[in-house]
Amino acid sequence: MENNGEPESRLYHFQSTSDNIQDIKETQEQIHQIGIFLKESLRAKNLAIFIGSGCSTPDIPMMGVTMKKILSKPENTDILEKVKEYVGVNETEKFDDFNDIEGLLNWLQNGINFERNQTNRENLMLIFNKIKEEFIGSIPKWGNEKYNKSTTIDTYTKFYKCIFDSRSIENSKLAIFTTNYDLFNEFALENNNFSYTSGFTTDLKQAFDINQFKYRVVDDTERYKDKWQPVKKEANLYKLHGSINWSQNDHGTLCQSNTATENIVVYPTMLKHQETAQSPYSELFREFSTVLQKQNTTLIVMGYGFPDEHINNIISQNLQNQDFNLIIFGDISEDKMKEFYKKFEKKINLHIIGGQIDSGIKGHYFDVIVKEYLSHNRMNEIGGSDA
Repeated sequence: MENNGEPESRLYHFQSTSDNIQDIKETQEQIHQIGIFLKESLRAKNLAIFIGSGCSTPDIPMMGVTMKKILSKPENTDILEKVKEYVGVNETEKFDDFNDIEGLLNWLQNGINFERNQTNRENLMLIFNKIKEEFIGSIPKWGNEKYNKSTTIDTYTKFYKCIFDSRSIENSKLAIFTTNYDLFNEFALENNNFSYTSGFTTDLKQAFDINQFKYRVVDDTERYKDKWQPVKKEANLYKLHGSINWSQNDHGTLCQSNTATENIVVYPTMLKHQETAQSPYSELFREFSTVLQKQNTTLIVMGYGFPDEHINNIISQNLQNQDFNLIIFGDISEDKMKEFYKKFEKKINLHIIGGQIDSGIKGHYFDVIVKEYLSHNRMNEIGGSDA
């Protein structure tokens, strides 16, 4: 089926080029069928979730909003000139919607690394640090009220309850990948008393150790069992671009601290020790690729508009595997999403869910996924917990 845009006032569930709910006229029945499909998908042997920035709005401003705020300040004319240079245009109106803060920082960092003139290098560092400071300032820190009381934390908390209710202890650890710097995932998991690791040790130092993702809590009371028995449902949280509570200490060690105010590690950032310049990002992205290559893996993508080619390539490479399923909640009328869909629309293991419900609310929004497709009543209709 050829798709030329988003249907009006109806939902869609494209599997390859066919809309699986095309013949269903009632919106509530469309929602019901998507809920059934999603519930079944949550029981995959290996389940991975990708959380993009759209899941944390409106409590976290989109990067475009943050960039507009930065450029609107009279003292930031130096940043404005660098944005013009980065974008390759001179007219301000051509980048009114500029939102690639990470790309800009990466470009500036490369300039700093290769600039031989000390004065020019210092100017680039000044601009880099100004943007980074504004960017970090837009992200709620640990202790912010938004993590205790907001529609966003409520949605995240309900989401993870629904996910874990659908999975048994024997299932592999839930793999959560996110490019977000905020702490909504962490607070939501802890609100549900779910165990997780974000790759840091549990000692006082709380240093990053990629091996933390390999460990699991098991019952060792019967030592001669043929197989260790997990004692709880667990998750691995992979923060691909860093986090607001990551910092680098004076020894160059990447640590997790809820009180750190300096040397916050976000992507990209200038680390003090060049040998760790690619760590932990390279290790985290390697884990991303490895997890998706496991047999019988389902990846569910939410709040992500496919702007990052590196991430897109890792995801799309696995569409070659017949036992890999990709479920995207997205708007196929948006340029990047449409581009990705058109490129891989022949893949039978590609699912894209979106559209609009009767009220005109987008069907791929995070709160809609939780309230409509993963609501407790609907979950009970299609099967209870395996716990």
